[in-house]
Amino acid sequence: MRKIFAVAAILFSAFAVAEDRVSVSGLQVSQTSAGYSVVEGIAHNNTNGTLANVFVKFKLYDEGGTVVGNTIAHGADIGPGENWKFSAPATVPFANAKLSSIQAQ
Repeated sequence: MRKIFAVAAILFSAFAVAEDRVSVSGLQVSQTSAGYSVVEGIAHNNTNGTLANVFVKFKLYDEGGTVVGNTIAHGADIGPGENWKFSAPATVPFANAKLSSIQAQ
């Protein structure tokens, strides 16, 4: 049940923009074969130039709404108009994940 709740909760924040340079969509929570959760999605470079580094950060919450951790995905050399499929691993159990920031350089 927790996985379904996390998936539903993360889909509500399915789009975000970092300075209009990167958009994020298709957010979902999955389980790896090793048994831990990952936050996955697609980041799109909206610029006409290559982004040297893109960081997509998430806060992880328990069922009571308390922050229990964070996770981050890093991509490098994302070309103009390219999509990057990211996966941010979580090392703690969580009920909800929210996009906290996108940094692009």
